[in-house]
Amino acid sequence: MLAVLCWPLLSAAAPAPQQLHLSAQQISRAGIATASALSALAADAPPAGNDQYLSGTVVTPPGASALVSAMPGGVVQDVHVATLQQVRSGTPLLTLFSQPWLEWQRDYLEKSSAAKLAAARQARDEGLYSDGIIARARLEESRDAAQLAALAAREREQALRSAGLDGTALRRLRDSHAPSPLLTVRASQAGTVLELPVQPGQRVEAGALLARTAASGPLWVQLQASRTQLPLLRVGDLLQVEGCAKLRVTAISPVVDSATQSAQLHAQQVGQDPCLKVNAFVEARLLRAAPPSDSVAVPAAALVQRMGEARQDYVFVANAHGYAAVPVQATPAGGGMVWVRGALAVGDAVAVRGLAALKGSWSGLGPASLSASQGGK
Repeated sequence: MLAVLCWPLLSAAAPAPQQLHLSAQQISRAGIATASALSALAADAPPAGNDQYLSGTVVTPPGASALVSAMPGGVVQDVHVATLQQVRSGTPLLTLFSQPWLEWQRDYLEKSSAAKLAAARQARDEGLYSDGIIARARLEESRDAAQLAALAAREREQALRSAGLDGTALRRLRDSHAPSPLLTVRASQAGTVLELPVQPGQRVEAGALLARTAASGPLWVQLQASRTQLPLLRVGDLLQVEGCAKLRVTAISPVVDSATQSAQLHAQQVGQDPCLKVNAFVEARLLRAAPPSDSVAVPAAALVQRMGEARQDYVFVANAHGYAAVPVQATPAGGGMVWVRGALAVGDAVAVRGLAALKGSWSGLGPASLSASQGGK
């Protein structure tokens, strides 16, 4: 039930803690308040991240839905399956009686025979030319004719293959020279027949929809995340649909809808639990793993960023000389808390109020002096 939590490694080139020299009087005037870094969340706090719920709709993955049609038109002779039936790739769906299909086969046999004759004529002329009996121009004509005849035969063969005739059926047609007006339309992929809008005796045009299938496999869920939830989410997170499947976040939209103030997420089903149904409305809970042993929990309000370092988080840690701006790596913990790694330990007091005054001093705008020191001493 736990997701894998990837913590960024603290680089050797990470910023060093910076000491803010503040007197007790300055701290009091600034209204600075602190909270202790914790080794674990409070007993009554929700599990890490598991207090976040997202709602969305189950959808078919791109490419999972296939439309079945026939290249030649005809009359539906027989329907072999029913809607909602599970089929394998190559399963016969229906049979058409098609005069154009008969003509296609006949045309293929004619062009195939012409290609064989042209190839035989080329082989004969190759021998005659090597004996010096015919001119080279005659040989070139035979070569061109054989090439064009073979191209025409391959074109007709490709049309038959596209309509559903495989290599075995093509060989049988060439051997028997017995074309049939019956065309069997088969499923192109394994899945479920969702739509079958034809019945025996119905005439269909070339390219008309004969069936629609949905491939078997994991489904997708389109979820909505509010602005307050977006900072807690990242690609790769696991979500749990209550009493059903797990989902993995695959994409997060960078755009927030102006009307709903939410952003769209795409999540893919983990496994193939049949409990998810297309178009069903679901709620999914964010799953988080337990943090590493070298991290501590602090209020999310303690995190600050310095101008020009948007990707680096800091916390102000109290010490005998005032406060040290300590760089940390943070990840959401839920319940208004974050897990952080850096140069601070359990029990250290971190500033959670009066941060504007501390940031002003840190930036050199306040009366307090600012000096860098390793370890914040």
